[in-house]
This record gives sequence, C-alpha cells and structure tokens, in this order.
Amino acid sequence: MTLLHHAGLLVALAAVYLPALASPGPNFLAVTQAAVGGSRRQGVATALGVASGSTVQALLAATGVGLLLAHAGGVQRVVALLGGAYLLWVARAIWRQASAGAVSPGIGKVRAISLHAAYRGGLLTNLTNPKALVFFSTIFTALVGPGLPAELRFAAVALICLLSTSWHLALATLFTQPAVRAGYARARRPLLRVTSLAIGGFGVRLLWGAARG
Repeated sequence: MTLLHHAGLLVALAAVYLPALASPGPNFLAVTQAAVGGSRRQGVATALGVASGSTVQALLAATGVGLLLAHAGGVQRVVALLGGAYLLWVARAIWRQASAGAVSPGIGKVRAISLHAAYRGGLLTNLTNPKALVFFSTIFTALVGPGLPAELRFAAVALICLLSTSWHLALATLFTQPAVRAGYARARRPLLRVTSLAIGGFGVRLLWGAARG
C-alpha cells in the first residue's frame, strides 16, 4: 500500500467516526452531566475515561480481538446484559437526583466524586455504549481489518484516541462555562429527567437485544 492510500484510509475513518462521535448518546450525556452538574475536573476526568474506552475498543478491533468477540455469542450477550444493567442503574440514579432537587454530576452522585470515580464512570459508560460497540465491531473493523499493515492499524487507533479525546474534552470545557451552567440551573430538573430516560432507553435496548439473542 502507498502512503497516499494510507492517508486516504485514515481520512475515510475520520469522516465516518466524527458524525458518530458528535451525535448525542451515553458518552455525550455522561460528559456533559459530569461537567455541568459537577466540576470542570470531574468533566475532564469523565471525558478522559470515555476517550480511553474509545481507544480500548479501537485497539481490540484493530488487533482482531473485537472481531472474535463479535462472533462469540455468549461473551457478547454477557457484555450486553452487564452494560444494559449498568446504564439502567445510572438512569435510576439521575432520576432520583432530579426528584430530590439536587444537581447530579452525571455518574449518579450529588456530592463531589473522586476523579478516579469520574474517570471510571466515563470508561464504563463507553465500554457499555451500544453506539460505540456497533461502530467498532462493524464500520471500524471493515476499514481497519487485521490484514492491514500493523503501523496503519495503530495509526488508526491513535487517530480514534486523538479525535475522541479532543471532542470530549471540548464538551467538558464548554459545559463548565458560566452561561451554560446558568441555563442548566434554570432547567435542570426536566433536563435530568430527559437524560435519565435517554440513558435508560439505551440500557433497555441493550437488554432487549441480549434477550433476543
């Protein structure tokens, strides 16, 4: 393969990944809730956790492990069940905070949580995110299969890491701005309920898919 072909493949990967990255989902909700309802440091830690999850999934897909897991029905079902249960737990916690009238940091706690806990919450949210699972097990694997040169595959992983980190850190920064926080404070209860329902919906979809086999 020529250098031009390598560059073209990476551009194509970025072109399909950026829309998936920017569309709202569990990752988006986790980072924005942590930033606007917690602190900038919590938002950044959550963003780094989400980006780490993207990198892990890209690495698994690039090395062929993701493809093996995708064809291991039992493993895939267990991951879906655990992921669905986790997302429902997060949704319930956010709903309770909306009912209690306190600001949620996005991982289901009112009080400030440790940066490690915020990072772990972002990581788990991404690793159980149905959108991410579908993208890396299908589109990414189709573009960056195990048959490509190792340096190109790892360049693709580095690209995913860069894009995911940049996007989620930008979200964390944006949603800690005073104007955004002020708007959130005025509409926090309905926003928390919508967030809870959205995350719960993702969880139910995961569980339903696992139940159907």
